[in-house]
Amino acid sequence: MRVRAWSTSANLGPGYDIMGIAIDAFSDVVEIELVSGGPDAVVTEVKGPYAKSVPLGRRNSAAAAARAALKAAEQHLTARIKLWKGVPPGRGLGSSGASSAAAVRAVDLELGGVLSEEDLVRAAAEGEREASGSPHPDNVAPSLFGGLVVIGRRIVKLDPDVRFVLSVPWTPIPERKTEKMRSLVPRSVDIEEMVRHYSHLASLLLGLATGDLRLAGEGMSYSLVDESRSKLIPGYREVRDIAMRSGALGVSISGAGPSMLFLCEECDRVVEGVRRAYKGLGVPATVMKVAPAGGADEV
Repeated sequence: MRVRAWSTSANLGPGYDIMGIAIDAFSDVVEIELVSGGPDAVVTEVKGPYAKSVPLGRRNSAAAAARAALKAAEQHLTARIKLWKGVPPGRGLGSSGASSAAAVRAVDLELGGVLSEEDLVRAAAEGEREASGSPHPDNVAPSLFGGLVVIGRRIVKLDPDVRFVLSVPWTPIPERKTEKMRSLVPRSVDIEEMVRHYSHLASLLLGLATGDLRLAGEGMSYSLVDESRSKLIPGYREVRDIAMRSGALGVSISGAGPSMLFLCEECDRVVEGVRRAYKGLGVPATVMKVAPAGGADEV
């Protein structure tokens, strides 16, 4: 069974830890074989442009997620996993989440579709726990189901008609980057800041749900989380300002960064502006147009 899962952009500004969207920029492919014994999972082979970043064996996000899926299904089997790694790690694009989502979907398809949506998300989040120490679902859920996903007491899925520009700066990534970026998020805030943050979250959700992209962009463009992290994102202020002058409707850090996501209608102008900004900063970056992607599925 071979399954592809797409890269994701979590948060979209004010949706910290509860929102993410699958984007067609990069993808991982997982191939599994179920054998007797277990429940267990092991990665036996890794190929692809980012293969060197992924360990073999049991201590791998795909293996942890597949193991959790087998336990949830109460199956005494072992998943032998081959991984094609196409989502760049450490760039805020849900790299470990894509591997986890693909592995969980592959296990479930091989078993005949026995797991619920909640089971799938919980199992895939165990891959995130292996990768970053925290089982957050805001990358694995959109990678599993496609489109925009909001995670609360239940999973809400939207398929907004939106387009983005994605920038991926190729700067050095510190060790334990996700953990470090999460540590920057304030543990307490003034009530005024909280109200400002959640008013932007409401605008973002209402804009996406109704197709009012300007309202969505306004909501996307402020987050107390992005504000606290922005100083560690290469060229954040300069790139953001030029993108907005070039016609971007909204800007956010993609996940924990350093990638950035720009909501747009005239996306070619935004691509040109963002490329110009990084060039002026002397920061190597890939800048591309992206669209919402589908969920993890067999290939």
